[in-house]
Amino acid sequence: MPGLHHRAPGPVLAAIDAENVVLELILDGLHVDPRLAAALFTLAPGRVALITDAMAAAGADDGFYRLGGLAVHVEGGRALVEGSETLAGSTLTQDVALANARALGIPLPVAVEALTLTPARALGLEDRLGLVRAGYAADVCLWDADGCMRQDSPAARA
Repeated sequence: MPGLHHRAPGPVLAAIDAENVVLELILDGLHVDPRLAAALFTLAPGRVALITDAMAAAGADDGFYRLGGLAVHVEGGRALVEGSETLAGSTLTQDVALANARALGIPLPVAVEALTLTPARALGLEDRLGLVRAGYAADVCLWDADGCMRQDSPAARA
């Protein structure tokens, strides 16, 4: 995707300007510069959806993987199409995306909304709006005050 340019701002600024557009953000520090990522939360409040674009290597050790028909080499968590500098998805997990958002100074409620409520709304999943209340489907993870998944969380046991 073309980047931001002072005379041709491109699709990112167009998406920010369009109130009906949700901005999907892979907050792994590789796909989008952290400073721009933080700015998106200010420029498009309530419209940033934290996604992973994760491939099979997410949460796994460095090494060699397949992504469809592509050979992928993961080193330091960075997934590249073998023999190139092309990113092949990510190894990001949602807990790390949350931690990265917090490290950028994004308030916890805003970061959690970007992981839950915003994507559910964008997908029209009215019964999964990131809310824990009667009538809503939910997958629940328990986090400590530092944003780390607790070992007694249902997701940690899965």
